[in-house]
Amino acid sequence: MKQKILLVAVCAALIQGCAAPTKSHEESPSMPMTTSTAVAQPALSAYYWNLVSATDASGKPLVALDKGIERKLRVSFGDQNLNISGGCNRQFGGYHYQAGVLKVQPLASTLMACDKSLMELDAQVGRLFKGDLRAVITGDNAEPMLQLTTADGSVLKLQGEATPETRYGSKGEVKFLEVAAKTVKCSHPLIPGYQCLQVRERRYDDAGLQLATQDTWHPLYQSIEGFDHHDGVRTVLRVKEYEWKNPPADAPSKVYVLDLVVEQDASGTGK
Repeated sequence: MKQKILLVAVCAALIQGCAAPTKSHEESPSMPMTTSTAVAQPALSAYYWNLVSATDASGKPLVALDKGIERKLRVSFGDQNLNISGGCNRQFGGYHYQAGVLKVQPLASTLMACDKSLMELDAQVGRLFKGDLRAVITGDNAEPMLQLTTADGSVLKLQGEATPETRYGSKGEVKFLEVAAKTVKCSHPLIPGYQCLQVRERRYDDAGLQLATQDTWHPLYQSIEGFDHHDGVRTVLRVKEYEWKNPPADAPSKVYVLDLVVEQDASGTGK
């Protein structure tokens, strides 16, 4: 039975590029990180920040945020905008960071309905990420930690995870790849009988409408980071292609990172 999953407002999404954080004109992930509160803004945008602990002013755990730790609640900083994901809804809004103070403007949110624990998580996040938060970054470039102290004295600790831009040293280019339902045997110098994904590039016009496919199916001799292929399922992906500035000797010079699953077809035909 043919089954298609089209994401909401996909046409708009097709022409917008990735949701991953972009660098502001003040930012450069190559700048050194220190342990003082005067850490420059580049350190924020160079990482995804994943919640690892949350306590109130007296040091007691914030129970409503336990789900966020379990689900990897993530804060990412872009060009004057931050995004919070991992709850029921994605929350986003403007921010300004200077001299150890993170000023968060009122957050907007998507409007999905989930179970009670996730809705409570969203409400708590919206309450805490408001106004001025004291921000301290500790650790080194490999394992930075961001500590946020909110207006009511609650303390959130978030572990830094380098963004693809930071890891690969380049700004990714948005592309759309159609992945065939079946893999194909291909040559691999280290793995006998290696199976490659079959892919071809998809293109869209400015209105998000698909153009005629000109690319031919060809094997992809590497994985797509964040994507798990299921045999018999044809998929259309929005990815970011990165030029890896200093790859290991046995690694490809280009890396593909999943940004969005645009379409899935369980029949594998795409018709």
